Amino acid sequence: MVDYLESILIRRCKDRETDAFAPLMKMHKEQLFLYLVRKCGNKEKAEDLFQETLIKIWKNIPKYQEREKFSSWIFSIAHNVSVDDFRKSSVRKIITHSENLDEITHKENLSSEYEKKEQLKLLNDALSNLSESQKEVFILRQHGEMTFREIAELTNQSLNTVLSHMNYAVKKLKKLLRTENVGR
Repeated sequence: MVDYLESILIRRCKDRETDAFAPLMKMHKEQLFLYLVRKCGNKEKAEDLFQETLIKIWKNIPKYQEREKFSSWIFSIAHNVSVDDFRKSSVRKIITHSENLDEITHKENLSSEYEKKEQLKLLNDALSNLSESQKEVFILRQHGEMTFREIAELTNQSLNTVLSHMNYAVKKLKKLLRTENVGR
């Protein structure tokens, strides 16, 4: 179910009214872009994938069925764009270096900037120790704000498998981050 404004914008886009597309995408831009950054590994590549995703969304929006959640639908397009890109380039890197994340993160002062950088580095290091399936589920859940059922549909896995991946990912991240904090 979509909210009222989103529903109106979607209907206008389906009617090929181009001026409705920008406001519709603005509602999802930040989450979608961050998902692509996490997925592909760097900001510049994510920008390219984001543009490609927007093109595919515009091209396919007449096929969108309003019974499904719009954000899930666009995230599935972004997911497919990133998978296609991965297949083309065969570059296997999902989590970005902290320098790339810093470019899209707002900084308040030098000390908090350093702390954020250290925290992002710890998280990225921990995420890099997860299996591909665990990373995928974790990123879709945390940055895509998708339900487990939506993730299961998107990844063609059972709901129990998705829940299991998330469970193992969280346990492993907690353990790795706890170990890192003890070592400091």
